[in-house]
Amino acid sequence: MFRKNVKPSIPAWDRTQKPGFGPSVTTIEAEPIRTVPEPVSPLPAPTPVQSGSAPAFAREAPLANHKEELNPYDLVLEAVKDDLQTSRLLSPSAFDEPTDHDYATVMEVARQQIQAYNSTAPSKGQPLLIDTSESEMALEHERIARRVTEDVLGWGPIAPFMNDQMVEEIFINGYSDIYIQRAGQYAERVNASFRSAHALRMFINNKLDYGSGGRGVTVKTPWRDHRLRDGSRVHVIMDPLVSNLSYGGIAITIRRFRSVARTMSDMVRLGSLTPAAANFLSAAVKAQLNIAVSGGTGTGKTTFLQVLSSEVDVRDRVVTVEDTPELQFNHLPNWVALVTREKSEGVEAVTMADNVRHCLRMRPRRIVLGEARGPEMIAILEAMNTGHEGCMFTVHADDAYRTLQRIETLYMKGGMGNVPLLAIRREIAQALQLIINIGVFRMPDGTEVRRTKEINFVTGGVEGELITHEPIFQWVYQRGKPEWTGRLVYTQACPQNLVRRLEDRVSDFNWQRDIEGVDASDR
Repeated sequence: MFRKNVKPSIPAWDRTQKPGFGPSVTTIEAEPIRTVPEPVSPLPAPTPVQSGSAPAFAREAPLANHKEELNPYDLVLEAVKDDLQTSRLLSPSAFDEPTDHDYATVMEVARQQIQAYNSTAPSKGQPLLIDTSESEMALEHERIARRVTEDVLGWGPIAPFMNDQMVEEIFINGYSDIYIQRAGQYAERVNASFRSAHALRMFINNKLDYGSGGRGVTVKTPWRDHRLRDGSRVHVIMDPLVSNLSYGGIAITIRRFRSVARTMSDMVRLGSLTPAAANFLSAAVKAQLNIAVSGGTGTGKTTFLQVLSSEVDVRDRVVTVEDTPELQFNHLPNWVALVTREKSEGVEAVTMADNVRHCLRMRPRRIVLGEARGPEMIAILEAMNTGHEGCMFTVHADDAYRTLQRIETLYMKGGMGNVPLLAIRREIAQALQLIINIGVFRMPDGTEVRRTKEINFVTGGVEGELITHEPIFQWVYQRGKPEWTGRLVYTQACPQNLVRRLEDRVSDFNWQRDIEGVDASDR
């Protein structure tokens, strides 16, 4: 539409450039104006909007001791916000999920304000916003109007990275330091910034206030976890909990939702699974085995759950329980997503464990727990042991053995210290059938690849201090060579109770044909 990247000339008030880090990104960063004959007065108090509260940029009070002088771009931006507020041209939903009409509305207001500023600036002794040749005037006018529109409705200086499908993470360390991490690469600093700490705070609070019912950060509540419309996850934390970013400093981490893999065939294509392992996991999900997906931070556990869900029968009633919602089960028509709630004044907290107990009363066919980190482990194990099959959850651990240890630890931390350890292990052994462990390998060129390292069958027994489990697929590599050179191989294990369950419950599955035969042909 009108948000295409255009390479314009730099206006007179923006001749400086930041040192280049990473890809070049056009930003509007003005030199401070030494004198402003007619300082701009603060925005007027917000007036009610027809449906909902006033926009965040209208409600947000300036940071204490906020004395920065406004440059021409800031003056125009504030005028556009003021115009939108008083004229009620936008509904509150426009700031959450703007339409093409909303963008067009803001663009038109921006054009008018740019024209008005540039025509009156000389008489007021202010610098021109656009000071270029007649041939480039219209192009520069449109570029600044787009920038204003992105600052009001879009992602401002980080818009190019939010639109880049290869960007996995965006790190904002204060208003002037922005880093991005592309898939499989190291984080790199980019040549983009917000205008000030105050502008950054107004920007992120605007996103939090309108994104899925979130709330902005304040001195009283200086942190927020939030989910964007596209499924991306945002964490915001600010001064006084951040000590190295000066007064009012804010650190923002955006973990992008990237639909890299959604099906088993996608995982095979990317090399994360072998065809035989994909056949096995497809049958395991259809047979309603209880599955734990483990791995370290950033290994793709949530993505793996998303892939497993592609094998769920569309007739199943599925309830997901998450702290910060990331799972997207829109392909399942009978899906309900439960999320937690923080404790605040007059409002009690709702925890993951609370929501697991809530979903037991919703008669789910399957329960999917985003990540088990506390007492919810007790609740999900009790659900598995009381007839709820096909449950899935993720947990942080480096292999199958440590996964079982981690589950034990979380169970004990849940507050039921009077339960003997042997009883806890028996409950885990009887509840869980499958452990999938995934990891990240760094290649010689510095890139990272995600691979499935283990698929273990929990046999249901306890021997001494160990819950017995048997590897069905395992990562194998040659001694003396880097681990990434290995591959996931079928161990030739054939547990009869597992084979019987898969073949009885999945009509088109045959172990000898789909596991042993496919593995032999793939070698």
